[in-house]
Amino acid sequence: MAFDAAVTARWRGPFRSTRFRIGAGLGLLLGALLFVLPLLGALPLALAEAGTAPGWQGLLADRQLPGALALSLRSALTSTGLALVLTVLIVTAWQGSVRWQRLAALLPALLAVPHAAFAIGLAWLIAPAGWLARALAMLTGWTEPPQWQSVNDPAGLALTAVLVFKELPFLLWNAAALLARPEVAATLQRERALARSLGYTPTAWWWRVGWMQWLPRLAWPLLAVLAYGLTVVDLALIVGPGSPPTLAVLAWQDLSDADPQRNAQGSSAALLLALLLALLVGLAWLGWHALLPAWRRLALSGRRGRVALAPKALRCAASGTGWLLLATYGGVLLSLLLLAVAGPWPFPDLLPPALSLQHGQQIMASSDTIAFTALLGLAVAAVALLLVLAWFEAAPPTWDRWLMPLLLLPLVLPQLLLLVGLYRQALELRLDGTVWGLAWAHLLMVLPYVFVALAPAWRSFDRRYEWSALSLGRARVTFWWRVKWPLLAAPMASALAIGFAVSVAQYLSTQFIGAGRHATLTTEAVTLASGGQRNLAAAFGLLQALLPVLAFGLAAWVARQRAALRG
Repeated sequence: MAFDAAVTARWRGPFRSTRFRIGAGLGLLLGALLFVLPLLGALPLALAEAGTAPGWQGLLADRQLPGALALSLRSALTSTGLALVLTVLIVTAWQGSVRWQRLAALLPALLAVPHAAFAIGLAWLIAPAGWLARALAMLTGWTEPPQWQSVNDPAGLALTAVLVFKELPFLLWNAAALLARPEVAATLQRERALARSLGYTPTAWWWRVGWMQWLPRLAWPLLAVLAYGLTVVDLALIVGPGSPPTLAVLAWQDLSDADPQRNAQGSSAALLLALLLALLVGLAWLGWHALLPAWRRLALSGRRGRVALAPKALRCAASGTGWLLLATYGGVLLSLLLLAVAGPWPFPDLLPPALSLQHGQQIMASSDTIAFTALLGLAVAAVALLLVLAWFEAAPPTWDRWLMPLLLLPLVLPQLLLLVGLYRQALELRLDGTVWGLAWAHLLMVLPYVFVALAPAWRSFDRRYEWSALSLGRARVTFWWRVKWPLLAAPMASALAIGFAVSVAQYLSTQFIGAGRHATLTTEAVTLASGGQRNLAAAFGLLQALLPVLAFGLAAWVARQRAALRG
């Protein structure tokens, strides 16, 4: 007891030192200036502009509004629902197995593929003259592309498919992170052992008990997925319908117009998206609480029914979904590669008869764009990581709960509405069209991902290492540099890679705050794809995917090096 008291006193001394207070205070102040205050100031500005009467009058008079509204709701709800159902099926069938471990290891690679690059590749797979049609032509003898509309279709099916394939890995990654927590893993093991002792299969346990507990823990990721599907612009420009477009694209077109009246109309459309999201969240909350009592009665009834057949069906469904997911991502990346180097490619040839370096030469001519994208992403991710580390070291873990809603605000709010307010702030600060303003806008979108990625590892770090080092007379900085940071190098590298990938994939913030003056790989790829230049768009999309893949590869190398040293 005396030793523990001495260690605690020795530890509290440096923690309460003036130097530490000053450093921690400066870190938190910088975080507030770069993240908290802009967010709190942007919302009133956006609401003030979006709430004007002329804007709403123009929006309600737009003939495209009903179709755009229906398309946005249909694509967002369908994609979110399908992604959730497939996530539940895969976790129920595979959790705790070798397949689950392999899938969890592949998820960062799938997440590294940017949305725009994935949409460009998938568009070529399902296009009338794409790979699927060419493969069918070998069986059917087609000599001309079939007359189907698989891309930019009026029903938005292509947009929904892209959203499902991009949202499913994100939900699986969040589920894997949740189930990998030590306290959650221990609870799962105890409850499943108890279920087996009562004669229930693991599948029956998931349906009766497991999802009732853990599904609410995925509420924030589900909200982020729904918000993204409802408000996405770049994917809708590439594979979505054009007449009418989605409501988010309609708002973006109005906000990009030089007419102030159209700008007000676009702000009102962005606010309408936010109101729709709030309405959907409220309905989901009511639906969950209405369903929960019936679910509990079924779980407590003791009736097993025909659950013996469920595991086989679930395993088949999970295997089919997993293989389809991997095959689609592989086909997308291969499509991007072939399109980037293909010359004239007549139908129904399955492979291009000749390769061309023309697109590679055009890419090399845009080396400044590549360098700017990489440097901007690296700088923003590094600053976000430093701010998150300052918060972890200066703030107690209990503060994370009230900070989390503010951190997740950029993920769950319609990005268009948030950017309207941020653009007004940038105008006042004369940051619009500048590199500093662009980096600041990217930071607001990157920092939440870095925080969420690093928080579990950092908060679960065993503080006894710190107490031991300080009791031996080591300085806090020495402990951080020699012990803590090397032990947490792998999670830090992973969080840095995630932040880098998010920055590379930014489209709206780059176009809005950058005022169109700073091109990145994402803006170039979306512009080329929406303009029908598929080969050059594929080349930019391939590079856009390559940068995050390299970042995640470096993070994996760091993790292997740390594991080798520990071994």
